Amino acid sequence: MAEDETDVSEEAVSYEDLPFNELPIEMQWDRLPKQPPSRRWWLSKVLIITLFLAPFGAIGVSLIPILDPETGWRLFHMGGPKTLSAVPGSERELQEEIARGVRDVEERTRAEQEAANAGKTGDPQSAEDITDQLGGASNLAGAPGQDGVSSDGTTTPNPEELAYEEALDKPIEPDALRPAPIPGLDEEGSFGRIPRIADDGTTPFDAYKRPFEIVEGQPYVGIIVTGIGLNDRRTQAAITDLPLNISLALSPYSRDLPKVAASAREMGHEIFLQLPMEPIDFPLSDPGPRALLTSLPEGENLVRFEWLLGRFPGYAGVVSYLGTKFGSLDSAIRPIIEFIDRTGLMYVEGTSSGSTSLGAQLSANIETPNAIANIMIDDVPSRRQIDARLADLVAQAKSNGVAIGIAQSYPVTIQRLRNWAVRLERQGVKLAPVSALAKRQVTAQSAVEAEAARREAALAEERALKNGDATPSADGGNGGDNAESGTIEN
Repeated sequence: MAEDETDVSEEAVSYEDLPFNELPIEMQWDRLPKQPPSRRWWLSKVLIITLFLAPFGAIGVSLIPILDPETGWRLFHMGGPKTLSAVPGSERELQEEIARGVRDVEERTRAEQEAANAGKTGDPQSAEDITDQLGGASNLAGAPGQDGVSSDGTTTPNPEELAYEEALDKPIEPDALRPAPIPGLDEEGSFGRIPRIADDGTTPFDAYKRPFEIVEGQPYVGIIVTGIGLNDRRTQAAITDLPLNISLALSPYSRDLPKVAASAREMGHEIFLQLPMEPIDFPLSDPGPRALLTSLPEGENLVRFEWLLGRFPGYAGVVSYLGTKFGSLDSAIRPIIEFIDRTGLMYVEGTSSGSTSLGAQLSANIETPNAIANIMIDDVPSRRQIDARLADLVAQAKSNGVAIGIAQSYPVTIQRLRNWAVRLERQGVKLAPVSALAKRQVTAQSAVEAEAARREAALAEERALKNGDATPSADGGNGGDNAESGTIEN
């Protein structure tokens, strides 16, 4: 009976008479005023989610240098001070040359004017002085009967100068090489088709080089122009305006590389692959993405090298780009040279140091085609400096029999190279493709010398690593012509 009375009393209680905070939770929620979520509400939710995910994001970013060292380095150095490689502008150099020429003319005119004034105010000129002055003037124009001067005193063009001007104006006739790729000289790699030696022993170097016959005793110079493909206008000028015996090195970072390579070979130029390597001042000088670095293991560098080899077909060899640090370490450059030897390509040392590099010596020891760039032609891209470097190159060819210059595809460089090539044979030197000068600069070492050099390079590298510097000393890995060199044992 008491239980029935309790139930009746609870039912009799009305929720309308209770305060809000004493109502059940369900009724409190139903009675709350319903409003759309405010901006503060949304911001609070975003903040809560962000705080929850932040630790996971931080862990992921910290793992980037471990998973991908190259991306990690670029990420953590983003926004830092950038070092620009300052290339002297040819326009500025030209303006300075013009200004110097104007000053010279003004000084000469002033000196002549002072001399004339002195003659007026001083002693009167004798008849002999007047005759000498007239004779000097006639020498400028030429005397009748001399070359280039007719009997009536009018000048006629010099035949040699006419031939020179005609050669400059005459377009270069194409002499197409065989289209690439040639069947049997490539195979499938991890990133595309890469060169290989054919089953009959034919190498890509023999198949893709420009034919040229060497005459013993004749001095030769070779020129290789790098950076082809990075600029459309410069690339077209290099292909069409340069003599066909000048070799072209294509950058692996160019656009439409197969098209550029085909155009160069269709014109008649032999082509090389520009191989980016780590320089001694890396990362201030950056050779580019997927370059060969001393900080990477051998397997990673070989993977990158295979990616570079698969960029385009038809090249006769590779040209090292920068690479003063990578090319001086035996443990770094030796696997690359071995790979080059297996693919049948030529190795060209492009650091323009002039001395026998470790990579070139390793190539010579295993009879892989090799060459060394002796002079950087346009380190200062002005007409005067380029002409001076070309003169040094000719002198070196006359002295040693062979000299190779390396240049970039600046417009002023292309123009000066064409002018120089027209007059080259007058100096007793001939222009040859770089491939024709292979194996003519570096002498192979004996097995004993090569093994001693290899051990010395390894010790120098070990000492350098202990001292915190990955570059070997000059007497260990990259100092003399032969001391730094090693070999690849058969």
